[in-house]
Amino acid sequence: MSAAQLSILGLSLVSIGLQLWKGRNAERIAGLAFLTAMLATELVDGLQIGGLRWGVGLVSVSLFGALVWLSLTTDRWWLLAAAGVQLLTIATYPVALLTPDGQLWANITFRIVIWIELMLIGLFGVWECRAAPYAQPVPTRR
Repeated sequence: MSAAQLSILGLSLVSIGLQLWKGRNAERIAGLAFLTAMLATELVDGLQIGGLRWGVGLVSVSLFGALVWLSLTTDRWWLLAAAGVQLLTIATYPVALLTPDGQLWANITFRIVIWIELMLIGLFGVWECRAAPYAQPVPTRR
C-alpha cells in the first residue's frame, strides 16, 4: 500500500470514527453510510459491464441517496454539501463511458479527490454538531 493510500485510509478512519463517536444521530448515520460505501466498494469492485463498473456505481448512487435523505430530514447543512459533492461522483460514470481508455485514471483520480472532500466535510460535520447552537440536543422535560 502506498503512502497516499495509507493517508487516505487514515483520513477516512479518523473522519468516520469521529462521526460515529462524537457525532449526533445525523452524523452517526452518515458515518455508517460512508463506512458501508467504503467497504461495499471493495466487495463489488469487480462487477463490470465493458468498462462500466456498475457495482461501484450502485454504491455511489446509494451513498448519494442516503446523504440526500439525511440532508432533507435533519438540520445539518454539511450533509447537503456532502450530497452535492457525491453527485459529482455519480456524474463521472457516464463520462467514463464517453471517454477513451486513456482517460480512465483521470476519472478515478477525480473520484479519489471527491472521497477526500467527503471525509473533510464529514470532519466539519462533527465540529458543526458540537459547536452550532441549532445542532445541540433539546433537553427533555421530566
